[in-house]
Amino acid sequence: MMELLEDVFIRCGRCGKVTGIHKEDFDFESYVYDHGENGMGEEIEYRHEGGIECGNCGNEISFRISGYEYPVGAFNYEDCEIAGGRFEEEPHMGVIYSRDDFDPEDAYPEYTRVEHMIMEIAQDPELIYNISPREFEEVIERVLKDQGFETKLTQQTRDDGRDIIATKYEMGKPVVFYIECKRYGRQNSVGVSIVRSLYGVQSADRINKAILVTTGHVTRGARRFVEKQNTMMSIIDVDEIHDLIQRSARKYRGY
Repeated sequence: MMELLEDVFIRCGRCGKVTGIHKEDFDFESYVYDHGENGMGEEIEYRHEGGIECGNCGNEISFRISGYEYPVGAFNYEDCEIAGGRFEEEPHMGVIYSRDDFDPEDAYPEYTRVEHMIMEIAQDPELIYNISPREFEEVIERVLKDQGFETKLTQQTRDDGRDIIATKYEMGKPVVFYIECKRYGRQNSVGVSIVRSLYGVQSADRINKAILVTTGHVTRGARRFVEKQNTMMSIIDVDEIHDLIQRSARKYRGY
């Protein structure tokens, strides 16, 4: 089920008085929507429709707060609307479950472990900093496959910039990419030495293109080096990574 995560504060649109409502005071009704055989089972909406009267000026304020589970047990999205006032901060819903009767893995029963990670990161982008470097490689390998690449994840050893070997066919001819993955913290930098080393491996093996995929900060020197190689090299930064993850998650959800 879903509940409000925080108390709600509403500002009157007439006089500006702020009224607080405890999250426990909200009663949510549930509505079930069946997405049929092509979907992932039922979607549940938890909805509260209510109103308050401003204690200062008597203005009537009506509002709705909704949260959606799809598939059942997994947060999908939330929305709200209000008339006669405004929320001081937009209300946030969360999935609440007991370990006694719900296993988080059951949220995505039809998906692989890597697809689970992609779905979770799509919901909470900060989770990408919590996965291991190998899991990061697995996520990137999968989202590239979802984009039409043939992919091979190399062994977890010293790979000299060949974490993933990806192939795409253009006019019937294979175009091969070396993908190097660096799951760094936000403050960790990817310097020019890393991209220069990747370029050296690409040139030695006569590979069409090399791509650095990283969650870290890319220095100006590294970006300048990659730009000088024109179409031979490119960088996928954290924003582009999340775009790929969102595309894959939408594909898994069926929209």
